[in-house]
Amino acid sequence: MKKESAQVNLLHILNDGLKASLLLFLPFIAKEFMISLTKIGVLGSAINSLEIILALPGSHLASKIGGKKILVVSLFFCAIGYLLTGISTHYSFIIVAFIIGGIGFGVFHPVAFALVSKLFNKEERGRQLGNFTALGDLGRVGLSSLITFVIVYLGWRNTALFVSIPLFLLSFYFIKLTKKDLFMATSLEDKQNEISYHDVVKNKKFMLATSSFCLDTIASASLFIFIPFLLLQRHVPYAYLGILTSTFFVGNMMGKVFLGRLVDKFGNTKVFIMSELAMAIFIFILSNAMWLPIIIGASIILGVFTKGTIPVLTAMVVEAVDHKKGMEKAFGLNATFVGIASTIAPFMLGFLSDKFGIIMAFNFSALFALVATIPAVMFRKIS
Repeated sequence: MKKESAQVNLLHILNDGLKASLLLFLPFIAKEFMISLTKIGVLGSAINSLEIILALPGSHLASKIGGKKILVVSLFFCAIGYLLTGISTHYSFIIVAFIIGGIGFGVFHPVAFALVSKLFNKEERGRQLGNFTALGDLGRVGLSSLITFVIVYLGWRNTALFVSIPLFLLSFYFIKLTKKDLFMATSLEDKQNEISYHDVVKNKKFMLATSSFCLDTIASASLFIFIPFLLLQRHVPYAYLGILTSTFFVGNMMGKVFLGRLVDKFGNTKVFIMSELAMAIFIFILSNAMWLPIIIGASIILGVFTKGTIPVLTAMVVEAVDHKKGMEKAFGLNATFVGIASTIAPFMLGFLSDKFGIIMAFNFSALFALVATIPAVMFRKIS
């Protein structure tokens, strides 16, 4: 189990790091091809929106042939995406490269969450999910920083090509490890115990957990985008923005590890409700504070709760379906709903900022965090 967990953790570091790194190629691509920011936005959407489309088919296939095999194939698609990016000679070719890479990124998380959840029992699941989600941030920080450094010296094309080589080698290595049962169907016992998507949707606890997940996402997913604008309105110097961004990111990693461990001690719903209350309080403090030390402190602490709730909410989803087969399908549906919420959130916060001002928009985010506790309270009451 430890070996399999280590392999999934490694794949998570690579997946999240490679996704963040590929987006860092965009300024260089825009300069070489002289394309507009609208076209750059299309490339970003090609990566970020595919999880909504691929979560269900990816999780369905994982339930048939095994989650680890899907993760290995996703790494192979990432390698192809990087290779095609490096040899692209036209904008349309870049789009194809990003879509192929996005296939790998798009199927990863719902399958990986289901796999990690099945590897560990309830007593240690919160801690393991917290560690797992934090490792994704480690990949985003470490790998993207390294690749950006390489781009400056080698150029974006050579960097993309060089990155693809170890990815292909690692993909073939994992494929070799699993080649005996790569396309093996599920056993007769698994088929008999398997549940349908309709069964998952009828699961009241699952829908309540997913509702809290979506509301939490609306409350927190786009804060990172708009916090710099809020700070500038508060006349925070530009020099502080980079520092606050970094500390916010570090807070994300700390929150996932810390809150994940609290789940094992106090239960997922208790931790989630307290986290959402804390999130609402610090969003309100951040949006209304005038003194710089309070603004900085609230920003750092807020980082702990905005992403720290992911392992907590994931544990709630697991609890809803833990006694049944079909965890992959549950996480596929959950990822679809949450993906829609994360797509809506930036537009909603931007609209509210234009309509009522950015301070009031942040206050609305605090309100959504409070509302997210309602399904969690209902979840808690169901035995």
